[in-house]
Amino acid sequence: MQRAINAQVQDTTRVIETRERIVRAAIAVFRRKGFHGATTRCIAEEAGVTQSNIYNYVRSKDDILYLVCEHLVGLYSASVDGVMREYVDPYARLINALRGIMAVMFDHRDELVLLYNEVHALQKPDRKLVLKAVARFIRQFQQLLDGYVADGGRLRFSNTRISANLLSFVPAIVALRWWDLSLYSDREEAEQAIFEFILAGLGIPGPGAGT
Repeated sequence: MQRAINAQVQDTTRVIETRERIVRAAIAVFRRKGFHGATTRCIAEEAGVTQSNIYNYVRSKDDILYLVCEHLVGLYSASVDGVMREYVDPYARLINALRGIMAVMFDHRDELVLLYNEVHALQKPDRKLVLKAVARFIRQFQQLLDGYVADGGRLRFSNTRISANLLSFVPAIVALRWWDLSLYSDREEAEQAIFEFILAGLGIPGPGAGT
């Protein structure tokens, strides 16, 4: 998922660092005001740059929302990629990828809520790019499931694309419903409950139960 966003600054490192600040600022402002209620002036002030300077790094508020979405989906994929590098066993990869994505979704729950609430505000070409990136993320989980099955693991559903969608979407409840979960549980309890629920639903044995 990537499209060119022209910058007026030639220093690549500076562009990356400043855009990261803009993304963090935009997340805070969008959460308070919503995408349509936010202005580039508010985002610039939150990021600690002048309104005129912000246009050296992005062209519009739409660019900023796209960068926020790109940032979040990139975190998801990077989490799974890290597990793939660290583990060889298909079951270990699957289990740790699930735990990893739950951690990312919790740690970045504000961005996740923002993504679900505001992705419709993206321009159609950008929205398609985001959805393609999400589809690739789902594909990562499908590949993990295919590897698990090829190694002799069993699933409740033969269609691994359905299972991959469940694996990659259900953990989002830890962010989307944290406003309620936080009143009745802590993070550890909520994550463990969701983890066990997903594995049981897909017919995957939990750690220590054997594969």
